[in-house]
Amino acid sequence: MIEQADPAEQAADQQAVQQQTPERDLALDMVRRGLIGGPVLVGVCTGIWGWDGLWSSGYALGLILVNFWLAASLITWSLRISATLLMAAVLGGYFIRLGILTGAYFLVRNIAWFDALPFVITLVAAHIVLLVWETRYVSMSLAYPGLKPQGVRS
Repeated sequence: MIEQADPAEQAADQQAVQQQTPERDLALDMVRRGLIGGPVLVGVCTGIWGWDGLWSSGYALGLILVNFWLAASLITWSLRISATLLMAAVLGGYFIRLGILTGAYFLVRNIAWFDALPFVITLVAAHIVLLVWETRYVSMSLAYPGLKPQGVRS
């Protein structure tokens, strides 16, 4: 005989599934890793370009971390509404976030402490390094969406 699950247990399971946000977990993990590895890149830029390299590289690193967080927040918000909105938000959000990064550059390009080369190097290198670094920790399984649980090998 098959046991029927308690309605309270079913409601709790449904709520737990709805509260899973693997995209936000991934973004927060990338932000955490960016805060760990980012100072190395900022330090290299400081060593090469001095204080201007420090401020320009730090500004770029901050933009990158905010960019990842915004992307995850947009996905989490739109997914709760509909799949169509999710697709529109991901595509539209990409262009909006690209515009924000461009606007952030134009906002500071004429300020004395800003140097474009360490800014661009940090912007490109940190995006690529953080995305590649994060692939080691992503679970490619429906059993564990998002980050791999501790102790699970692929």
